[in-house]
Amino acid sequence: GARFTREDVRYVIGRQRFMASGVPHLYHRLERDGQVEILTTPYYHPILPLIIDDRSALRADPSAQLPEIPFQYPDDAAFQLEEAIASHERALGVRPRGVWPSEGAVSPETADAIRKAGLTWFASDEGVLARSVNVELRRDEVGALLEPGLLYRPYRLANGSTAIFRDRELSDRIGFVYGDMRPEDAVGDMIVKLERARDRLPNEGGPYLASIILDGENAWEQYPNNGNDFLRALYGKLQSDDRFETVRISDLLEKTPATVELPRLHTGSWIEASLRVWSGEPAHARAWSALERTRRFAQEQWGSLRYMPKSVRQPLMVAEGSDWFWWYSSRNSSPEDGVFDELFRANLEVVWWFAGAEPPEDIRSPLMDPQRLAASGARVGAMLPGTGERYG
Repeated sequence: GARFTREDVRYVIGRQRFMASGVPHLYHRLERDGQVEILTTPYYHPILPLIIDDRSALRADPSAQLPEIPFQYPDDAAFQLEEAIASHERALGVRPRGVWPSEGAVSPETADAIRKAGLTWFASDEGVLARSVNVELRRDEVGALLEPGLLYRPYRLANGSTAIFRDRELSDRIGFVYGDMRPEDAVGDMIVKLERARDRLPNEGGPYLASIILDGENAWEQYPNNGNDFLRALYGKLQSDDRFETVRISDLLEKTPATVELPRLHTGSWIEASLRVWSGEPAHARAWSALERTRRFAQEQWGSLRYMPKSVRQPLMVAEGSDWFWWYSSRNSSPEDGVFDELFRANLEVVWWFAGAEPPEDIRSPLMDPQRLAASGARVGAMLPGTGERYG
């Protein structure tokens, strides 16, 4: 747009805030009426296996480059879950029963932390299941599972929790493909895959559960009419077809608890069933080392994370979030690489300043490779407002 004023911007932001303020009430009503189940996710979106023990990255990627001193703070992972549950209860008035761990990242230790937090089930990706049971989930020429009974069921873990695993093909087609198709064609493509999978399921051992989970980003902005046409067509088809039934996970598990045991849970995420996007490269190692040094310093000053002053606890929990390490990966870059690096280190510096100490030089210096920072600085970045009254 062009020729809009600061007052125009304030008005638009005000309207957005007004509309967003009604979302928690809408979700609460939908859950109360039995139409949706709202899950939680760790509070500042950390990769829980790496917070518990960053050496867990070696299980899927033995060649990962890790910092010399391990990052091992399982109580931080527990507190990230506790804060998520408390926030959920404040906003919605009920306690969540399920959790999508950040990026679908799980490990045996993460499953124990989830169970200890009082959450009854969690979800991850089909790749994690495949590595857990050492099988290949094969698909036919249209992408339908050849042995859907392996994926389309909940699993019971030895600690008593339940795990479900998403159908990556269906989930990613909704997230990245169907927005470019006519709604009826997209729904038809999805139903064909479900039909074929359903026909291959044995009669015994059900009910079967096809989990479709979109990770993170909002897919609907890529769809015409924000995806409303696609969703209406999809739910209309599912409602009229008695071969399929939409369910809330907790309702299903209450009626038919998981009976198939998963003897081993692989450590990994929805991306390549590993943790290498957030750990394993030189820049990752520098970032985790800076975080560990600051976290250890804070422990020496104030003790456990949950008992630290909020001005220390909050920036530490923020710095444990996954997205910082996502952008330290060589596979992800943007014109704001330098900004992300500065913001990550700023969260760490706050801890040192609060204690009356000067941050170490290695924390005050960029953690990204200089060549990458130079390259990102040459790109066109975000459009920022000028000093005048008009933006456009």
